[in-house]
Amino acid sequence: MRHCIFLAAAILLNSASYVFYKYSSLNTANRLASVLLLLAGLVLGAANATLYTRSLKGLSLNTAYPIFSALSLVLVTILSLAVFGEAISARKLLGLAILVVGVLVVAA
Repeated sequence: MRHCIFLAAAILLNSASYVFYKYSSLNTANRLASVLLLLAGLVLGAANATLYTRSLKGLSLNTAYPIFSALSLVLVTILSLAVFGEAISARKLLGLAILVVGVLVVAA
């Protein structure tokens, strides 16, 4: 169970790091702020890698990686809509739904 918590936390941190990368790319008027946002994303990415590695002590790679990748993609898509107002097409929603079903099959 603890390894699943590490994996879930890694997914959250991974997704959050990409939000910081996006903010960094948008903040071109203030170079220092852009660099600080990028560094924050890198710190979150390092924390993500640490937790993901810890999750692998109790989860097989061929289970953990598909779950990590697919759920990160789903969460990043949701965050891109919620934080940046980016559009999500019906085709993308269908693809995400297929990914979630695939994760359920892999995790079972």
